[in-house]
Amino acid sequence: MSDTIDDYRALKDHHRELRHALGIKCPGCQKKFPKANPKILLPSQRCFCGYKDERPYSVTEDYYKEKYP
Repeated sequence: MSDTIDDYRALKDHHRELRHALGIKCPGCQKKFPKANPKILLPSQRCFCGYKDERPYSVTEDYYKEKYP
C-alpha cells in the first residue's frame, strides 16, 4: 500500500515540476476573471475558459537532459 502512495506522490511532484518548467498563466482567464488566479497551462492544454495553448508539446529530450544529466 505504501508503494502506491509513494508512486502517486512522485507523480504529483513530477506534474508540479512540469508546470513550473513549462507552464504559462492562461491569458483567457486573466481577461475573463481578472481577480482570480489564472490556471497554469502546459503546452497544447485547453483551459475551462475556452483558451487553448498552441505551443507544441515537446517535453522529451530538453527537459530530461536538464533534469537528469
